[in-house]
Parts: sequence; structure tokens; C-alpha cells
Amino acid sequence: MQDRHRIGNKLLVAEDNEINLLVVSRMLEILGYEFDAVENGLDGIKLFEQNEYDLVLTDIQMPGMDGMQVASKIRTMKTKKRDTPIVAMTANADLEEAKRFYAVGINDVLAKPFNKAELLKCIKKWL
Repeated sequence: MQDRHRIGNKLLVAEDNEINLLVVSRMLEILGYEFDAVENGLDGIKLFEQNEYDLVLTDIQMPGMDGMQVASKIRTMKTKKRDTPIVAMTANADLEEAKRFYAVGINDVLAKPFNKAELLKCIKKWL
């Protein structure tokens, strides 16, 4: 599944859980953001390499390539894209986990479940 919406800044969303992806996508639509949505990290990296994004929202636990691997791959790119802000979306957002996320280049953590206001606050912080 890949969705594209064309309003405002461009975001990339990688989330393997169909319900979570639907919820985040709907929130972003309501907030008026343009985004591409993919169901795994591998597809996320492919799109990231092909397009320009202002922000990446990634689930941490995904099969194939998880959110930490996505962040590591982005941070090692040899283009300015490597500086794109990355936000982890995870139910496991304790301080120790967050330290691991920051160590691989993730900029922020959005704890699941989150609401539209929390998502908007996080996005505005990085855009």
C-alpha cells in the first residue's frame, strides 16, 4: 500500500501495522500534510532515495528493515538528505530506548498511541 497526498510539506511515513498506518495517514490528511506512506522500511528507503522529504516518521518495529535501520541508512547517505529529521513512532518510548534511537540518528520519539495534537506539535518542531 502506498498513498500520496499533496498539501503542504512532504513527509514520509513507514508503518507496518495497517491500522496504525491508517490512523496516522488520516491524521496527516486532516492536518493538511503531503505525505507518502509505506508498509515497511525497505520501501521507505527506496522512496526516500527517489524523492525529497521534509520529515520521516517511522515505526521502530517493522519486518525486513526496522526504524533504527532506516535511520542508520539515511544518516550514512552521502547527500544533504542525510540531515532530514527522523521521528520514531513507537509504543516503547522509555528513556533507555530513546537513547538507543538517538544514537542511530533519530531526532525525536512520538509515543504510541498519540493524538492529532501531539503529532502536529512534533511535526511543527522539526519543520
